[in-house]
Amino acid sequence: MIPEFLRIRIEMRFGKPIRYAKDCEALASAVSKFCNEKISATTIMRLFSILKSKTKPRLFTLDLVSQYAGFDSWEAAVNNSDLNEDYHAGQIDKLAINSLHINQIVKIKYSPNRLLKIKYLGSLDFETTMVKNSKLHVGDILTILCIQHNFPFICENVTRQGKELGKYIGGKAGKVLDISIEW
Repeated sequence: MIPEFLRIRIEMRFGKPIRYAKDCEALASAVSKFCNEKISATTIMRLFSILKSKTKPRLFTLDLVSQYAGFDSWEAAVNNSDLNEDYHAGQIDKLAINSLHINQIVKIKYSPNRLLKIKYLGSLDFETTMVKNSKLHVGDILTILCIQHNFPFICENVTRQGKELGKYIGGKAGKVLDISIEW
């Protein structure tokens, strides 16, 4: 019931996908705390289509979740030119991780001047196979929820030689410039 780009930003901030009622309860609490306004788990379930609804969400509700996602308001979110511009043909806007095959290679360019090739291992995990201008190393295991054009490159966890290093945000102020799949 909310646009894909907004759902992804909310999930990225929340730190995990919203799939179950318990996720909605935790997200409702996080949004309420962040915005200092009450939003119910049932409302979140409707927004994420976990609970079916025939009515449209109220503007107040859309403003709250937009603020949680980093926008000033719902209007600012839907009018954000970075999210709504048309990309050149063939470019992947958002990588559908669940559609990847084991050992499939994904090439990611992100600013400033970073390049990665990562191999899909399954269960949201990837292994870096090529690194250019990044703090990541070949052989690092990355846990990634989402890779989307014009958004920061975020790894929920990096594991290097068996040691968990924690979250990684590529380029900090940068964003993903290109995503491609090598067959």
